[in-house]
Amino acid sequence: MGRIPEVVLRGRGVVFRLEGYAVRVMRGRTTWTVPLAAIDRVDYAGGRVLLRLSRDADESDAFTLTTRNATAAGAFVGQLRTALARRPASAQGPAHVVRDVSGRRLPRLPRLSAGGKIALGIVPYIAFFYVAGNKGAEAGIGGLVAFIMLFGPVGWLMLYAGWTEVMRDALILRRRGITVPGRIRDYDWHRISKDQAEWRPVYEFRTLEGRNLVVTQPVGREHKGERGPVDVTYDPLSPTRVRSLRDKRLAIRGIALTFFGVLSVILMVIPLWLFISALLTG
Repeated sequence: MGRIPEVVLRGRGVVFRLEGYAVRVMRGRTTWTVPLAAIDRVDYAGGRVLLRLSRDADESDAFTLTTRNATAAGAFVGQLRTALARRPASAQGPAHVVRDVSGRRLPRLPRLSAGGKIALGIVPYIAFFYVAGNKGAEAGIGGLVAFIMLFGPVGWLMLYAGWTEVMRDALILRRRGITVPGRIRDYDWHRISKDQAEWRPVYEFRTLEGRNLVVTQPVGREHKGERGPVDVTYDPLSPTRVRSLRDKRLAIRGIALTFFGVLSVILMVIPLWLFISALLTG
């Protein structure tokens, strides 16, 4: 039997990993290692992947994973069916499902991200709006509008950065991305501007079509992270669009940029509307 391509499928609280002659099912702190000999068939319908076990397996009858990513589900089911069809009788082994319960790891607190720095920098901006809105005549609408017009464009820049750098690719990969085992082999130092630079991870992975790729992520972080094995999610229509679960800070960064961008735009629009209303009614 030739090499079975490894593939990972993630759903709602459940992960299926096809690795060699077994499928690892991970749910919470529990992991089941299911050999191919213990699998009767795999079905996919209505957004649910059903892993049915053979009668002589020593676990429950099936494992279920729910996902909206039809592309990833179809790829996983196709690879698993191919593996089941190609398994030689001599390599099946016993239909013994191994169940393991691991301890829960405490999450590490991340360093202050770009979104956190933006949050700290925007506090005076929000405080001024609050004071101006309550003091009314004392602060003056004209001064409020001048302040908002000075810092309001920052909101548009944050919205643009949050969408193009983080949110767009994340949404595309959530809808049709395929996850495979890979590794971070290095970090590229990329200068964004004169005073700002970041470390961009370089991923090495193998697609389901057999292509070995080395891809640099288009956005990075302020500090180097860990190297080594990591699950890589790539877009089958554009394999250079990649992400890994290790880059959770990117999600925080995108959410922060989008939130404060929307907030800045709102804080710009409201005073402008008040100013225009005052001019029209005055």
